[in-house]
Amino acid sequence: MKSARLRSIARDATGALAGALTVVPIILSCGAVLYESMGPAWVTAGISAAFVAAVVAAIVTALLGKTPLHMNSPKTTHAAILSGLIASVATDPSFAAANASGGAALILVACTALLVSGIVQTILGASRLGLLVKFVPYPVLAGFINGFAIQIILNQLPRALDIDGPQELLRALNGTVPVNWWALGFALVSGAFVIVAKKRSGPVPAALIGLCAGTALQMLCLRLVPNDDLGATIGTLPPGVPLILRITDILNFIRSAGFRNHAAVILATGITIALVSSIQSLLSISSTEQLFGARHNSNRELVVQGVSNIASALFGGAPSGGSPNITRIVHASGGRTGVANFAYACVLLALSYGLNRVVGQIPLSVMAGVVIVTSAEAMDKWTHQLLLAVGYGGHSSTRWEIFLNLAMVFVVTVLVVFTSVLVALGVGFAAALIAFIYRSNAQMIRRIHHATQLRSRTRRSRASLEALGQHGRRIAVVELDGPLFFGSAERVERVVGDELSGSDWVLLDLKRISHFDSSGVLMLKRLDELLVRSGRRLFFAPLLAGGRRRKFLAEWGLTKPEAELRVFESTDVALSQAEDELLDQLAAQESDQESDHEMDLAAFPVTQEMTDDERALLMSLATRRTFAAGDVVLGREDARGGLLLLTRGRLSALWEKDGKALRAASYRAGMALGEIPLMLERQRLLKLVADTPAVLLELSPDALAHLRTTMPGLDAKMMRNLSIEIGYRLCDLLETLRDIEGD
Repeated sequence: MKSARLRSIARDATGALAGALTVVPIILSCGAVLYESMGPAWVTAGISAAFVAAVVAAIVTALLGKTPLHMNSPKTTHAAILSGLIASVATDPSFAAANASGGAALILVACTALLVSGIVQTILGASRLGLLVKFVPYPVLAGFINGFAIQIILNQLPRALDIDGPQELLRALNGTVPVNWWALGFALVSGAFVIVAKKRSGPVPAALIGLCAGTALQMLCLRLVPNDDLGATIGTLPPGVPLILRITDILNFIRSAGFRNHAAVILATGITIALVSSIQSLLSISSTEQLFGARHNSNRELVVQGVSNIASALFGGAPSGGSPNITRIVHASGGRTGVANFAYACVLLALSYGLNRVVGQIPLSVMAGVVIVTSAEAMDKWTHQLLLAVGYGGHSSTRWEIFLNLAMVFVVTVLVVFTSVLVALGVGFAAALIAFIYRSNAQMIRRIHHATQLRSRTRRSRASLEALGQHGRRIAVVELDGPLFFGSAERVERVVGDELSGSDWVLLDLKRISHFDSSGVLMLKRLDELLVRSGRRLFFAPLLAGGRRRKFLAEWGLTKPEAELRVFESTDVALSQAEDELLDQLAAQESDQESDHEMDLAAFPVTQEMTDDERALLMSLATRRTFAAGDVVLGREDARGGLLLLTRGRLSALWEKDGKALRAASYRAGMALGEIPLMLERQRLLKLVADTPAVLLELSPDALAHLRTTMPGLDAKMMRNLSIEIGYRLCDLLETLRDIEGD
């Protein structure tokens, strides 16, 4: 047991050593960016702060983190956010004076923003709200990632050219300011080595190879041309990691006028770092879960990241976050437990003492070349995929979606580079909200059917079906999909009010509506009033009687459709009602179908080509049965067979399952029922219920057997008519299904 424990510690130590050597170039890059807006003299301070962040994050993760293993590293993109914050507040005269006298006040600005970031992350994790950060629109996040990367590149270009700052770039391009070609050459060489090393995918970090190659070339050139100006170096770092608490300094700064004057941008910067860091950390742990075969606790990870950034801020460090690459390297080298994080911190402490003089010899131009290449490679990959997809063909909606996402990414990127984090954050979220509303508005209407395509399951005569086929466009079924709220209601109102002006009956199918809000209901009320004024009819379905959604509509004033019986529990029932009203208006229905008189047997399709005597014989064999509305005409377990002829009223065939009744078909006067069970000799699967007072003529199995024996010619006529009617209905059903699938 003891030897196994020692072997585990040894593996963790080996993994920690590999991870620490890999993270050194990242520390140097982060340090070079952190205080770059304060000038080259602050590079050493930035590197020390990055070492602080790496060590503190490793210790906090070892103490608070649980398995599976997760490693952290300083984040160059997050450091760029703080550098931009420093640049924005440095124009304040009080901060400018502080910068001239040592710059401590500007460092406190960065520490305060980082402290805010850590607090926000900790609150998100402790409140179990870790998943909320995933609701940040990815185009906004991509814009921030790209903007920070471009910002880093623009700020590093002056060091690659050995000029004073970004303001000198344009003058350097037109030749007004001289460029140090030695420095530019070293930057290009180091960057080229990074690119080549990444393609080879060796065990040594590509950034470390670029730093070594560029520094070695600069040292060789120093021997060959000792009198030339080859560019400045980083300078000697102070030995060790300066773990000095700055709590008092930060509290004094928060109470100062400088903080009050810039509180909005400091808080916005902190929140931005928290959101970006949280999302990247959650993506990091998701990408490494396959290594360990176990899931991380997202909320706990956010707490760990938040406490790490709080501790780093209190010790004057840089931002840090989860790193999938470092985690994979440590895992591949044997690291498995939290001991690897402790060992990782110890190795970094040792390196901070042993590498301080070595790091000081690295030229700023070489550092700039490495940072520029790594920053360019760190730009958002999804944006690159969108750019490639622009040239592809595809549906117009897909192309529009690509351009919309690219537009949001571009706007946020430009704002990050040329304005401030606060402006980019506000505009980005506003643009994402507008895009969301636009998509919801565009996708709200799932499909529109007309009665020429989609018909109810009511059994109708051939004349009625022909009338619906000719005039069915006067009935429109609008299938809605998604939440019906203020952002999506306008399109529904416009389509129904304008584009469907030729439809006198409009049925809103609300089955796929996931949510109503008051604005959506008020739109429905306004739309209903508009259609009523123009003599049109608006139906609503499916809304269960006594259901929560039906009550919600009534509570917000949509009561008139309910009072006028235009709200239905079933979409099929609503469509059947619309068809009935259209047929009544066209006078296509039989005049006595809804009267108190019973339909004559001669009007039934099943009695066609029969003589009056033959019909009289059928009447003599039939039993007349009457039913009140709601009566069960034929139950599922009813053993009676035979044929039913509906002479008055309406019946519905209901399929009952799990306490719910599905309306499978409706029958009107003139229809023959029971013909399929009769021909297939199978037990009925449906229950027949009277919708209205109804009268039926029942030909029992004994009566049909007597007819078959004594009058085979009459039986043959009836069976032929039944076959024709069933085939007609089946063809009609197949045609409807074909139309639906073709939409």
